[in-house]
Order: sequence, then structure tokens, then C-alpha cells
Amino acid sequence: MATHMIPPPGAPEFLASAGWSEAQILPLAGDASFRRYFRVVDGERRAVLMDAPPPHEDPRPFVAIGEWLCDHGFAAPDILARDLEQGLVLLEDFGDARVREHLDEAPAEELAVYRRAIDLLVDLHKLPAAELPPMIAPSISAKRAC
Repeated sequence: MATHMIPPPGAPEFLASAGWSEAQILPLAGDASFRRYFRVVDGERRAVLMDAPPPHEDPRPFVAIGEWLCDHGFAAPDILARDLEQGLVLLEDFGDARVREHLDEAPAEELAVYRRAIDLLVDLHKLPAAELPPMIAPSISAKRAC
């Protein structure tokens, strides 16, 4: 396993405190940030461990948006446990199903899938914006070449 995909040092203790002490921690694909994701497997139970390490990341906006979505009738992963000081959040695992692979297997459903996505965006647009602190981009010390 690549060094960057080794679970954070506090993960085993965090998982144990959440009732997942016997779980395996397996790497998942990351995103375009400092966040890293791991699948946590304990027998038939599965969850996702998000590592949002301070000071580079703050999981509070992620948690707030998830709660806001649920409060407004949308689906977001349940938060099973959190340690915001360490930047660790244990999330419900929605599985591996992704739109692209689904449509590859069921191309006749493409229009219905995209209509549903558009309907969700319209429903979101009808709601007041979530109250979150402004996101501040890190300062850039080097000048960009034009």
C-alpha cells in the first residue's frame, strides 16, 4: 500500500471507540483535496472512513452540508461517528454503484437517470442556501505564469 494510503495514526482508536475495533481499513479513491477515504469492513458491516486532516481540511462543512441535505429530505450518508479535532468521520457506505457503470449496463435508463439528476438540482435550487462559513482558498505564494 502506498504511504499516502496508510490510515491515519488515530484511526484504530477512533474506530474502536465507535464499535469497529475488529474492522479492516482498506484504501478507497481520494478526491482533489487533502481528504482521503478508506472502506472499513467488519464482517458484514461496511462503512467509509474519511480522513480530513487538520490544518489542511476541516470536516465541519462536510458534516453541516450532510445534515442540511437530510433536514431537507435529500439523501446523504449517515454519520456514524466523528472526531472533528482529528478530522475523522465514519460514514454510511453507499457502495460502489456509480452512474457511469450503471448506464454502461443499462443504456436505456440514461434519460431517466439524467432527468432525476436535473429534478434534484431544481429541488435544491428552490431551497434557501445552507448557512456555512465562507471557504477561504489558501494563499498562493508563487506567481502564475500567463
